[in-house]
Amino acid sequence: MPMLKLEGPETMKVNRSQLRQNQSKIFRQARGRRIVQVTGWSDEDEKYVVDKRYFDDLLKKFHATVETLEITADPKLFAQILRAAETIDQDMRLGKLHSFEEAFGDE
Repeated sequence: MPMLKLEGPETMKVNRSQLRQNQSKIFRQARGRRIVQVTGWSDEDEKYVVDKRYFDDLLKKFHATVETLEITADPKLFAQILRAAETIDQDMRLGKLHSFEEAFGDE
């Protein structure tokens, strides 16, 4: 299973007046991993402009991480997975496993 790679963002800081004056240009710069941090009067007023694809990717990786933590936190389920992992290669060679299509495919 491939490892999910989480790349950190590149942050570009602007204040509110810069955003108002150059809104189109600044929004175009918020692409990929580059996010725009809009500073306010206090830390609570800060906002971020984030590329939708990057944000969706972050959410996907976050949900996958939560699911993994839930599985590993369940001792009974995790033990079953570890036991199955010990014989999976042999079971595959012996034809004891079925593909997803064979198990759940359309009839």
